[in-house]
Amino acid sequence: MNEDTFQSRQRHRGVAEKSAPVLYTAKDFQLEVLGRLAEMQSLTESLEESWDRKLEAVKDQRLLKFDSRVLIALGAIALSLTGYVIQEARTTARQDSELETTKARVMRLEQIAAINTEARIKTEVQLGELREGQTEIKALIQAQAIASKKISPRD
Repeated sequence: MNEDTFQSRQRHRGVAEKSAPVLYTAKDFQLEVLGRLAEMQSLTESLEESWDRKLEAVKDQRLLKFDSRVLIALGAIALSLTGYVIQEARTTARQDSELETTKARVMRLEQIAAINTEARIKTEVQLGELREGQTEIKALIQAQAIASKKISPRD
């Protein structure tokens, strides 16, 4: 803000020119701001020094000293191990599931084999009975044929 605009604003507000106003110039404002900035800088520096001293005291009191790189490396190792454990658990669960499925299939196949064996034995018994029946029928047919040959020439 320059001095002319400051004075023209005072005139519009009705400030009398007769009273000797103390002018607050842009240069005064800059000096005040710079003074406050210097105070803030010195306060910041003193706080920073105090913080550094306290931080060093805390670091000296630690039994194990870790910096951020060590903590990041430990975190990465922990994540890797967790990943391997989870992957192994998934693999084991999948293998267990496949094993149970295979056991169930084997049991079903054994049941089917037992049923088939039983059916085959029954079929063989029935075939044996049919062969015996066929043999009996052939014997009866042959006996009847022989009997009919003996009866036919006498007529």
